[in-house]
Amino acid sequence: MRHRVALLCVLPVVLALAAGCVGSLPPTHRVNSALDFLYPQGVTTAAPASEVVLKLPLRVGLAFAPNRGYQRDPITEEQKQKLLGRVAAAFKENKAVSHLEVVPTTYLQPAGGFANLDQIRKSLGLDLMVLVSYDQAQFTESTRASWTYLTVVGPLLIEGEKNDTLTVMDAVVYDIDSEALLFRAAGESTVNGHSSPLNVERKRRIYAAEGFDKATESLIGNLHAALDRFDEQARNGTVQGPGTPAIAMYSAKGERITGPRGSGGGGALGIPELILAALIGLSLLFRRRVARA
Repeated sequence: MRHRVALLCVLPVVLALAAGCVGSLPPTHRVNSALDFLYPQGVTTAAPASEVVLKLPLRVGLAFAPNRGYQRDPITEEQKQKLLGRVAAAFKENKAVSHLEVVPTTYLQPAGGFANLDQIRKSLGLDLMVLVSYDQAQFTESTRASWTYLTVVGPLLIEGEKNDTLTVMDAVVYDIDSEALLFRAAGESTVNGHSSPLNVERKRRIYAAEGFDKATESLIGNLHAALDRFDEQARNGTVQGPGTPAIAMYSAKGERITGPRGSGGGGALGIPELILAALIGLSLLFRRRVARA
């Protein structure tokens, strides 16, 4: 009986010490960057493209940018491929795209740059490349509830650790031949949860996957909007508005369908047409006033 009483007295102290040891883990921050992959030497010295030429229909590749120095990813390659498949579905609705290729991460080398993309372009016959980057941070801290319950009940019964997982995913779309950025979109998510000190790592992996899943959903929604903006700018003959490279799209028959000189500019008018339209409008207004007088 005395041993049992002594054990009951010591057990709370032991559990409290255990909770103090594993109650708070250092934050983890894992990131991969398309810019690190494309421009490993920093700012590029090559002159930017003056015009981007796209021949429809397009063949598009999708891939995760490789990690810095082969760091461990918070998700598996299989999970990556599934996420890219969801992003690819956002492009399938665009009639200008004829083929989508989910490219394994192993095809891209850290700091491979556009030379690496050109190799992929030649081997897979691609026109555009969608590179997906991520930035994920995870925090684990002891809450007041975790100290109380872990001391009285035990770590296996009460989930008392607070986990926050913050995820940002970014997709950039490049024309491989001209090395011009066509457009980009981003998505983010926050996942909150709890775990016991004995299953923190397992829960972190679960929350990491959930964070990527939710961030991908956000990314896809923003990607649709980015595609619409790009389509509008392309019809006016530029990639992303004034000051960006000119863009020209050609049909499979070789006919120019977008651009300043294109015949299919979506109703866009050049300066001469606008001046002519203004003169016609002023002439009609003048005639109406004369008729009323």
